[in-house]
Amino acid sequence: MKINYDNYHQALDYLNQIGNISSPNRLKKPNGRALFLKRFEYFLKLLGNPQNNFKYIHVGGTSGKGSVSTMVQSILTQAGFNAGLFTSPNVTAPIEKIKVKNQLISPDEFVAVLNSIKPAIDYAYQHSPYGRPSWFEIWAAMAFVYFRNKKCDYVVLEVGLGGRFDATNIIKKSEIAIINKVGLDHVDVLGNTISEIAKEKAGIIKPNSILFTPNTNSPAVLKVLKQTCQKVGAEFNLIKPPVKKYNLLMTGLHQQINAEIAANACRRLGVKESAINHGLAKTKMAGRFEIIQKNPLVILDGAHNESKMQSVVKNIENLTYSKNSGSTLSKVKKLTYRKLYLIIALTAERDGQKIFKEVGKLADHLFITRYQTSSRKCYSPLKLKKIIKTKAKKEIFLDPHQAMKKALKLATKKDLILVTGSFYLVGDIRELWRSEEQILKERKI
Repeated sequence: MKINYDNYHQALDYLNQIGNISSPNRLKKPNGRALFLKRFEYFLKLLGNPQNNFKYIHVGGTSGKGSVSTMVQSILTQAGFNAGLFTSPNVTAPIEKIKVKNQLISPDEFVAVLNSIKPAIDYAYQHSPYGRPSWFEIWAAMAFVYFRNKKCDYVVLEVGLGGRFDATNIIKKSEIAIINKVGLDHVDVLGNTISEIAKEKAGIIKPNSILFTPNTNSPAVLKVLKQTCQKVGAEFNLIKPPVKKYNLLMTGLHQQINAEIAANACRRLGVKESAINHGLAKTKMAGRFEIIQKNPLVILDGAHNESKMQSVVKNIENLTYSKNSGSTLSKVKKLTYRKLYLIIALTAERDGQKIFKEVGKLADHLFITRYQTSSRKCYSPLKLKKIIKTKAKKEIFLDPHQAMKKALKLATKKDLILVTGSFYLVGDIRELWRSEEQILKERKI
């Protein structure tokens, strides 16, 4: 079936430009975020509450929530369930946010769903006492409507920001809550201490639900999560790294821990081991230490905070991968390289000095660039060049594609090119291998 790309891009433009209508910025104001769920509740009621009647697995945390969400949905799909998935951010194509079974929402379905809720957006803008729905709330509403249209039984929801006041927390109950590794991120919104941030994350733990969290979390975080479970009557489960490694396409020890979390959650839902193993083996994500090319090795990772970048550094130092099939554990080969060509960009509100401190030390050649979206301010490449301490040669390219082309020209078959610091940057670069048009046509990443 021929895809009407004009309608698709017009729909994207409408959605991406919804922010040009001014509305109060309550994100960083005391008690301001408390109105978010009221605003979203008002909007969803206009749509007939499409979020109701699903069995939810709700996934939060600072790091690894996208990976665990995708793993759980893959397992449930392999087990025969009609499982939906809502995640963010996307890497290349916006439709990557919404998936049912093994396929992303199609461009035509995306247009149809958005058109169907536009009257409610107009009404809410004019009549809601809380203002128009936000960009993220519209995306979440579209996901709920799509899952209702597809008659999903299970839905896996990845938290956008925090947990307590996140739009995904509009759901009244969940079967399972997962809170992955919690770190100091979005401190300007969620709090200045790890305990304050953990309290925000713990907001997704519902009464009579089951919580899973890794033992890699700090004692302060685990204390908050345990206390919350006791308060609301939820079951607390602490997950340790697996004794036996899972067969994964996704690399690194942290992904093994993510797989163990996903596996334990699905076991509690009654999923058989065969479906768990097959679901995990088929899980694929764009931009998570993704080996997109070999000879020279090109790896894409959207790490944009200290915790995620620590995992990237560990992967570089300890990674084994299959020479024939990505990063599966059969026929593994140790990752070795002669030189590291590092291509980076960052969003403006991040701490570039801390995030790139360790990975910068590993680089032999550093390309500092920017991503090309206009929706988020980019960290100044000049400032990054100044603050990153490294012995590597530093170059600035304002065109990320030119940075990659230069790196590919310089790199030999024995070298490694790593693109990291931002999913926006990874999305720009990934298009050199996997275009948005291909993703839209095939409905796969």
